[in-house]
Amino acid sequence: MTNQNDINAKMRAILIDWLVEVHMKFRLVPETLYLCVNIIDRYCKKVQVRRSKLQLVGVTALLIACKYEEIYPPEVRDCVYITDRAYQSSEVLDMEQDIVHKLGFRMTVPTAYPFLQRYFTLVKASDVVKHAASYYLERTLQEHDMLKHRPSEICASAVVLALNHPEIAEEDGRTLDRRVAFLPPILLEYTGLSKNFLYDRAKEISRKIAEEPVTASNRELLAVKKKYDQRKYLFVSTEYDLPTMPSRR
Repeated sequence: MTNQNDINAKMRAILIDWLVEVHMKFRLVPETLYLCVNIIDRYCKKVQVRRSKLQLVGVTALLIACKYEEIYPPEVRDCVYITDRAYQSSEVLDMEQDIVHKLGFRMTVPTAYPFLQRYFTLVKASDVVKHAASYYLERTLQEHDMLKHRPSEICASAVVLALNHPEIAEEDGRTLDRRVAFLPPILLEYTGLSKNFLYDRAKEISRKIAEEPVTASNRELLAVKKKYDQRKYLFVSTEYDLPTMPSRR
């Protein structure tokens, strides 16, 4: 985004907020959303995008991700409809060709989602930990400055943040010492990350979650929060306090 002339990080956040809503409406698998955002970021790194075409890039990236991840991907006409017919089918198809050529047809990338599932297995995460960490991770998709970290690093930090939530720990029957952060040794071993790094990244994510992203007109972007305010996600975005890390390690 720093190299773009007509779009910026706030516009990217608005686009991803909208894509989260579209992702829910189409009932797509989680992998599709992460691949979609990855495609958008890689394309924007290579091409100057006009703000009038940013939504077209977003919905086309979603279409490509669906073709890669979904059994029954939406059709082009569905993508046109979801944009309130702001674009024509021919524009979506032309953008699809441009994206796949600019990215060299490289769609198999290490997105955050597979790492998250692996880490859940390692720490034997309960359902509430899984939903909370998924919420924290998905929330970081809107934060452009989080792209400086690897997906695996963000995933591990989101899991640590969920494990250090006092209410979640109490539900799991775990006792937390709030003077010292709980950093599972097996997670440190498998990731190769230092305690300080994991602690700092978890702290950074907790700050992002506490500050809802806003548009230039001060409209809050709440799609991820609303998504996880559902029974199937145990209402982790609203029924629990904001996540925090202990003040000392």
